Amino acid sequence: MRSFTKSYEMYDYNLLFIRWMADFSGVDIMVENYRFNYRTGLCVAVIWMCAINATYSLVYYYPDYYKMCEVVLLFGILIQGIPKLYFGYIHREFYKLQYGRLRRLHYKYRDHEKLNANLLLLMERIHVLSKLLAIVFIFGGLGYSIYPMYVYWANNERVLMIAMRLLWIDADSYTGYIVTSAVQMVMIVITCTGLSAADTVILLFVANLIAYVDVFTNELDELNAMLNEEIRDETKIRQQVRTICTQHQDIIEYESDLDKRYIVISFAQIIGSVTTLSGYLFLVYMVNFIPGYGLILATICQLLEFCLLGTVLTVKNEEIIAAIYNAHWYRLQRPELACFALMLHKSQNFIEMTVGGFAPLNLETFVAIMNRIYSYFMMLISFIE
Repeated sequence: MRSFTKSYEMYDYNLLFIRWMADFSGVDIMVENYRFNYRTGLCVAVIWMCAINATYSLVYYYPDYYKMCEVVLLFGILIQGIPKLYFGYIHREFYKLQYGRLRRLHYKYRDHEKLNANLLLLMERIHVLSKLLAIVFIFGGLGYSIYPMYVYWANNERVLMIAMRLLWIDADSYTGYIVTSAVQMVMIVITCTGLSAADTVILLFVANLIAYVDVFTNELDELNAMLNEEIRDETKIRQQVRTICTQHQDIIEYESDLDKRYIVISFAQIIGSVTTLSGYLFLVYMVNFIPGYGLILATICQLLEFCLLGTVLTVKNEEIIAAIYNAHWYRLQRPELACFALMLHKSQNFIEMTVGGFAPLNLETFVAIMNRIYSYFMMLISFIE
């Protein structure tokens, strides 16, 4: 990773990595006058092709329940991917504005030694996590890709990467097998790249709430220093309080935007993750499904990412409450004191990420989901046995 001294430089560098993956899927909204292009069309075509051929494959493989389970897992991946593509496309102007808004935040404090160091460290961590997410998705994709080679080497048997047949193509013939495998490889590459880009964008936006809170708490520290001076400058204090109130309002607005944009995506992610993880565990246990090992890891990482980001939101909101309460607000004059009372009141009802509005998205939810997946897994085993 390249070395930077300013957080906005690291932000730009990280954005280039995200844009490269988004551009591959045809959804690089940062392009000037972005329009629906052939890569976007290819991505949409892959989704429709997967849905249609997966439905056809369910009928084709009946009553082989193991093969049918492999096909059902494709619907779990579609449940995750379709909302991310759809909302990313229809809200492209919003995301473009948010990218610029975050960059201005990092650029504004480029010469502030303490804040620049904190923001730079944050962006470095986001970049590392972005790369790890991409590696996890690649690992999951490789599981499907090398599966036919492993089976051919071990059993001298020709199998498809994905248990999905294409309409009007006989995958049992040599030519049909080559065509089906080529189409499936395109699907795997586009799916891995698209999901990686979408999850990395979510990571970038939610994790940057930490930057907003760091700036907010620093402004409170500076206000405390002003209030403790022997000769107070009331004009500067009033302006500082106004700045703090504005930043608090920006944080509330930012959190509200996150919840609105990701409430459906989070719900789809949880449903898709429960479906796929239960199925992969079942197939690995029953038939030693080789791609399942990498895909289990990728699914758990996805689920953990969303729940961790939801926890970050909650923890940072609690930090805001503590910072406001511990400020030297009792030294303020009455008008500024009223502003602090209003901020403290609003902070008591903070916004948090939810699973479709039904449950909070945090680590407790992650544990509950894993317990539920284990229950589904044992139920499937009991049903078969």
